[in-house]
Amino acid sequence: MKFNIYTFSLLLFARAATAQDSISQRSQLSEVTVTAAKVPMKAGETGKIVTVLSREYLDKQGGKSISQVLNEQAGMVVNGASNNRGSIQEVYMRGAPNGNVLILVDGMPVSDASQIANTFDLNFISPDQIERIEILRGSQSTLYGSNAVTGVINIITRKTGDKKLGASLNAGYGSYNSAAGNVNVYGNVRSFSWQAGYKQEYSDGQSDAYDKTGSGGFDKDGFRQQTAFAKLGLQATSRWNLQYLFNWSNYFHDLDVMPYTDEKDYTGKYKYLLNSFSSEYKFKTGSWHVLYSYQHTNRKQINDSSWISPVGFGKYDDTRLISGIHQAETYVNWHISRVVQLVGGGAFSYTRMQQDNLNVGNYDGAEAVLSYLSPDSSHTSQTSVYASVLLHNLGGFNLEAGGRLNHHSLYGNNQTFSFNPSYLINNRHKIFINISSAYRVPSLYQLYTAGYGNRNLKPESTVSYETGYQATLAGNALNIRVAGFARKTRDLIVFISDTLPPYGGYDNAYRQRAYGGEAEAAWHITKGLDLTVNYSYTDGKITKLQDGKDTSYYNLLRIPKHAVNATLGYQVTRALYTSATLKYTGERYDNSQPMGDYYTIDLYGEYKFGNLLKIFAGFRNITDYQYFDILGYNSRRFNFNTGIVVNL
Repeated sequence: MKFNIYTFSLLLFARAATAQDSISQRSQLSEVTVTAAKVPMKAGETGKIVTVLSREYLDKQGGKSISQVLNEQAGMVVNGASNNRGSIQEVYMRGAPNGNVLILVDGMPVSDASQIANTFDLNFISPDQIERIEILRGSQSTLYGSNAVTGVINIITRKTGDKKLGASLNAGYGSYNSAAGNVNVYGNVRSFSWQAGYKQEYSDGQSDAYDKTGSGGFDKDGFRQQTAFAKLGLQATSRWNLQYLFNWSNYFHDLDVMPYTDEKDYTGKYKYLLNSFSSEYKFKTGSWHVLYSYQHTNRKQINDSSWISPVGFGKYDDTRLISGIHQAETYVNWHISRVVQLVGGGAFSYTRMQQDNLNVGNYDGAEAVLSYLSPDSSHTSQTSVYASVLLHNLGGFNLEAGGRLNHHSLYGNNQTFSFNPSYLINNRHKIFINISSAYRVPSLYQLYTAGYGNRNLKPESTVSYETGYQATLAGNALNIRVAGFARKTRDLIVFISDTLPPYGGYDNAYRQRAYGGEAEAAWHITKGLDLTVNYSYTDGKITKLQDGKDTSYYNLLRIPKHAVNATLGYQVTRALYTSATLKYTGERYDNSQPMGDYYTIDLYGEYKFGNLLKIFAGFRNITDYQYFDILGYNSRRFNFNTGIVVNL
């Protein structure tokens, strides 16, 4: 299948140039972001690329998971977003491998220290808890530390609202016998605000693994989840605000272990706990912030012996992975003068993990092998200090420049820098350049896991270059943004196989280059009718030493060179909204195997009965197109969901 991307883009911009509407629309350059510089500022005042997904936008994505929403944004691929529920999605941005995008919840990093790439499981956060999502592209390690190599995703939780007492309920049902229900209550009592929520979700699913023969009798792989959420706020004084956040999630799945292979008795039970505290004190020329969080993850996976796969790893396998993360940070936002602003502070983190594994091999006479990795011997800490100076109100010229020094308990010190000038013309045109470095520390799994770990690993180190243009045109009816980037990474952490036991291990071995571009447009065509579209181009190669010479080859695993997302939304009446979404994903490679390009078309509609009640329905992949994001594992064919939302 071929898709004429260039013709589509030209027609879009040519038609957009003629668009006029008497209704004033919002300029994206005027949107306020808190993620770009850790303090509230307009998008036009920063040279960084920020996408804000508002609560209004998320409300019109009824039934979609966070992964599915992120998978439609420019430059992003969330691998497995359309696979069975319970799959741990991998977030790729701008061609970097998994683990190079930092995810925040209310400004604090979230992750799982027992994962190979130290990534966060997006299944643990429900869309019902979210007020907005801010996506910050490019290297951001100066302000945010490790893993912020290609970007930052800040998930900002719901506000309590102005009611003394309120509640919302929603319920939905869809394909694969999927059902979900959520209740949220909230209120305000003088200076105290609170909210609490609970959600249950269930799905019979489909077979996780793809049956190539069509006659293998693969079973359905299901999913069950419970999530609890609470948020407390206290306006202690007119200047001092305190907030506490609690998130707990527990889910069960029975997915398949290997591609193209049914596994009838493999199950996983995952538990996650997040406790987070924040304090903001405002003074005359700025604010002082203190943040602390603790995360605990417990993952238990059992491959029982009641059914033994002929190509499986063993007759029986019982694995438990436990991680704990303490994080503390404090920083000051100080307006030194009308044109000079300083953001500076320090951060500390302590991570540890535990591994238990009992395995019986898949051969006659195999004996049980027990391995254990104690949290007392598998832990690290980091201490960082950082500062960033912002110059603004200089006739449209803005500049952010800063640096970070990080000390790691194993490998020692590393540092980053950022230099980000931009120029805003008539509040409608912005040009920007960003030159910055970033880093990703080795995970506890890569450092300590039995046989494969390497305690001499160094952090991956990256230098990125970015430039672009953003504008608001046609009386705010058209917002566009184009950007290009290039990135160089050294000391890439990779697993190198060997023919002798333990058959490989982790090492700093390779270098990588990635480059590409993104184009985005949001066009208010006429009253009630809006079109958003984005196009991404991504390319890259890895370089390794082979036979004494550098050898380079294309290595962007499961990442397409070309991708397009487009949504046409129509507010038919004040109550009725409809939309159609096209997603095109170009050819990708899973290891050395090519995966063809594909497209999907989704339809969505909702009807509101005032502010009290909303009903919605979504129809995904309406052409029933068969495609694969991961070779050997099913993605969803045609599927639907419908639901109801009640606000009291």
